[in-house]
Amino acid sequence: MRIELTHNEWTAILSTVEYWHRKQLTQEVFRGIQHKSGIPARLVEITFWHLDTLGILSDCNWLVFKGGTCVQTYLPSGFQRASVDLDFNSIIENPNTIKDEIQNLNKRIQKRGGQANIAGIMFGTFEFKGDDPHSGTLNFGRRMPSRFGELEKVGDNRIQAKSIRVQINYKHSWLPAMQTIMKAPEFFILDYQHPKKKVTFNHSSLEDLIVDKILATTVTNTFGRERFKDVYDLGMLLKNDFDTTQILKKLELVCRRSHLEQGAVVRGSIETIYSFSTRSQEVMGFAAMVGLQGRETIRDWDDFCFSIAEKLKILGEL
Repeated sequence: MRIELTHNEWTAILSTVEYWHRKQLTQEVFRGIQHKSGIPARLVEITFWHLDTLGILSDCNWLVFKGGTCVQTYLPSGFQRASVDLDFNSIIENPNTIKDEIQNLNKRIQKRGGQANIAGIMFGTFEFKGDDPHSGTLNFGRRMPSRFGELEKVGDNRIQAKSIRVQINYKHSWLPAMQTIMKAPEFFILDYQHPKKKVTFNHSSLEDLIVDKILATTVTNTFGRERFKDVYDLGMLLKNDFDTTQILKKLELVCRRSHLEQGAVVRGSIETIYSFSTRSQEVMGFAAMVGLQGRETIRDWDDFCFSIAEKLKILGEL
């Protein structure tokens, strides 16, 4: 059954957004950013919820921001891509302790009026979705408004909502990051709209993210996903100035713990990059979620991939 929201219920849902003014959360605003950035309006909306959710989670100093959404905060706005999830490493190893911490956060959100209860369906707080012991990841969802009429199934009901998936890895608590950077998440939307309050969060370093993307693209052992977005992110990260020593040190630590040969991991990533270089037609589907300047890079996809491979070869020889 579809839950039809009353005006008061919709107002209550919008009140769960803490870092944006209501007038900023309209289809007109989101479509205006789409027109200027090239990123679809529905994905623009998600980026607004990402910033708001990072602001809420900034209380949690035991979290380190990582993953594809984090990568975008290191790229010029025109080269950023849309990302769906928020990924973190935890310095806390015990998953039950993490769940307790999130529950305590929910109580603080409720206390300041940041939760809306619509027919027993919660907006604004974090709902536990499950544990993946193999990867060591706890999954949470934060239900947010949908300005585009998207419906989410909750039990036997459907309600106009958009849940942001939050993934917290406790398996990497031994090394959440080689180095963390406390900084603002500089998403592309900030070129056009500014939040009510400044958000800062503990980010994985550029070097940490490069290693993570090497591991995401390698074909060695259980690592590797072989997705266009991982190849793109790795290539864009490698355009920055980075500390090679830090990259090699983290690769060494991860490989030693996973009983892998470091050179094989880098070679596995290079193999993936070369295999993707021949898929210049397929990548155009992925390009739809990338900013306008990034799309120009993707038009020369094979050259882009070759440049990544050459940089990785240098790393592999060191």
